[in-house]
Amino acid sequence: MGARTHRPSPALLVSLTVSACLLAALSAAVRSHRVPRWEQDLFTLLNHLPAGLTPVLVLVMQVGSYPAVFVAATAAVIARRIGAAWTLLLAGNLAYWLATAVKAAVARQRPAALFTDVVLRETITGRLGYPSGHVAVATALALVAARAGGPRWRRAAWVVIGLVAVARIHVGAHLPIDVAGGVLVGWLAVCLTRLVVGEVGPQRSVPALRATLRRRGIEVAWLAPIHGDARGSQPWQAVTTGGRRLFVKVTGGEQRDADWVYKLYRRMRYRHVADAPPYLSARQQSEHETCLTLLAARAGVRIPAVVTTAAAPGGDAVLVQEFIDAAPLDAVVGPVPLAAVRDAWDQVARLHRVGIAHRDLRAANVLVGRDHVYLVDLGFGADDASAEQRARDVVELMVALAGRVDPAGVVDAAIDHLGVAAVADSVPFLQPAVLSRAGRTALRARPGMLDSLRQEILRRSPDRDRPAAKVVRISRRTVLELLVLGLVVHLLLPHLGEIRTALGLIVHANPVAVAATLLGSALTYLLSGLVLRLATAGRVPLGEATLVQVAASFANRLAPGSLGGAALSLRYLHQKGLVAADAGTAVAVSRAAGVVSVVLLLPVLLPFARQPARILTHDAARALPLLLGALAVLLVLAGVLAVPRVRRRGRAAAGQVVTALRELRHQHGLRWLVVASTALTLTYGLCLYVALIAAGPVPLAHLPPVILVCLVGEGVSSAAPTPGGLGATEAALVSGLLLYGVPLDAAVAGTLIYRLATFWLPVPPGYLAFRLLTRRRLL
Repeated sequence: MGARTHRPSPALLVSLTVSACLLAALSAAVRSHRVPRWEQDLFTLLNHLPAGLTPVLVLVMQVGSYPAVFVAATAAVIARRIGAAWTLLLAGNLAYWLATAVKAAVARQRPAALFTDVVLRETITGRLGYPSGHVAVATALALVAARAGGPRWRRAAWVVIGLVAVARIHVGAHLPIDVAGGVLVGWLAVCLTRLVVGEVGPQRSVPALRATLRRRGIEVAWLAPIHGDARGSQPWQAVTTGGRRLFVKVTGGEQRDADWVYKLYRRMRYRHVADAPPYLSARQQSEHETCLTLLAARAGVRIPAVVTTAAAPGGDAVLVQEFIDAAPLDAVVGPVPLAAVRDAWDQVARLHRVGIAHRDLRAANVLVGRDHVYLVDLGFGADDASAEQRARDVVELMVALAGRVDPAGVVDAAIDHLGVAAVADSVPFLQPAVLSRAGRTALRARPGMLDSLRQEILRRSPDRDRPAAKVVRISRRTVLELLVLGLVVHLLLPHLGEIRTALGLIVHANPVAVAATLLGSALTYLLSGLVLRLATAGRVPLGEATLVQVAASFANRLAPGSLGGAALSLRYLHQKGLVAADAGTAVAVSRAAGVVSVVLLLPVLLPFARQPARILTHDAARALPLLLGALAVLLVLAGVLAVPRVRRRGRAAAGQVVTALRELRHQHGLRWLVVASTALTLTYGLCLYVALIAAGPVPLAHLPPVILVCLVGEGVSSAAPTPGGLGATEAALVSGLLLYGVPLDAAVAGTLIYRLATFWLPVPPGYLAFRLLTRRRLL
């Protein structure tokens, strides 16, 4: 696989133009014309397919839902396809939001608003139909997966797109042209993603390259590609018929730093970018590198001599240099001699004295020979370089060398050849965002390297300390947070009516009871933080643990079963120095304590579980599907546990939890952990009881049954497949309260107030807590 490159190929430009033009033409036609007869007939045919197909089509249709973007990206991460994960995230989000924008521009209504005989087989949200967002997302994900998986995936990708399109028409959500517009939106999103993410670099055949060199008078006897981090080019090693060894660099029309899209990305993400304008061709880029190489050689820099340049078919450029019999710094076995470190800084000093910044001084471009060091690849170099560009050179080389040599020796050698001022000027740029990918990899191998280099520099020039430069405008973490926030909005937006109703009830409710409900909800986070602190045997501060639980109220809106909060707690404990096994055990212990508290409370509450002597109402009977769903979850869990490998891992995890509980018992911490967890469970029940009082008078005798109903409702919340048990929890609470004689109006009003206090209102503070923990590097 070649290096990633970013200049759009002719095929990509054609694909981008065609998809954009077709989408614009179709959108204009839909906006200005009525629904044709053939489209009505085709819609009626697919909408009235046998009802037995509906469950299968609805299941396949979820491939085009917005959460499917994140599921697909997660699956790619699990499969260790990180590049594919980022591509899926970008393409899926582009398709979804582009479809949303086109919907607003065209404003074509859904079939139910246009025809009278539409069979609605699912709850349809939103009033606009063109284009289909589900089909757009499914098309984007399927095309990206097909490119990543190879030719055998392409047919399956189109089958999935077709099934999602048929499913959206069958459930009554879209007309046929709506799904055609969705395909075009997904196609356009993939084209835009390929522009940003890039494609595989030039892969030229041996005969074509031999012919190119022959035209320049070089007869090649042996030619082989050199594998490594080539950054948008393909390097080759050649041996002529006379035995001369040459280095041949083929730069494609997609050369990375010559790409206008990549430079636009850099200008958006980084501050004070001093990139040169993008080159119009690979030949211009190669000529730029040749010119800088000749200038560097004239200044005495040890760099491979230029033999010739050539233009290859397809717009590629070829640069031929003398082959250097030396190993890249990252391939040197054993410690690097101090003489080589000093020679490397001498070469950089010569380069900077003539105003040239290398701008790519990673270990792969520093060749270490027997006696000397060579600098190679000036393709990213800059003439008349700024002080910041030279400082970034210093930082990149210091990190590359400090991975192999003591940082003190690296700094000493740099000061000897560059001077104290030049090295001290690099202090504000000692940060990962300045480094190349190879530099950041070196940092992960040696944590604390940047701090060590900073300390060594400031020890020699204590008066030159300056704060870190603001080089990043938009970080990947910021983009990920925006995507997560968009997912939260997408999941919670359809339930704004519930929030509006709850707020209206609060206006007319008992203010003291409402305030008590809100205070009780706040108390649950303090108790949750206390449970986490006790589960770790006091190894985390209570304030931070409470803040993590507040942030979990935001994370839990993204995943069912409080999985988001569990993942957040694991990340926090890992950042606090707990190894993965200890962090996982602590979270599991805190959850186990919750189960223990329920077991202890049930004997007390079950005597109050006698159902009033009345016939089960229709509203209470709605709890039966929830019970069936819980049974189905238990059956699936039993099936999973039947797998031997899963059973072994589960037994090992349970053993770790039991061991941790025994240690807490010996430390007298288990008792307080159970007390705190029981208090947390009771607080939730009291919140529900007080919320019912806010809606109307409730006898004190109803308190134990209400707590029992709350236990069941929170259990449903953990088992339901929706984030935070959305929908299922409300149904379970209302049904349970009806069983104990609470009037329907009071049950609904109290449940909505309770969910507003414990589910909806904590989301904004949770997001702020999440940002605060991120800024403090605790996540």
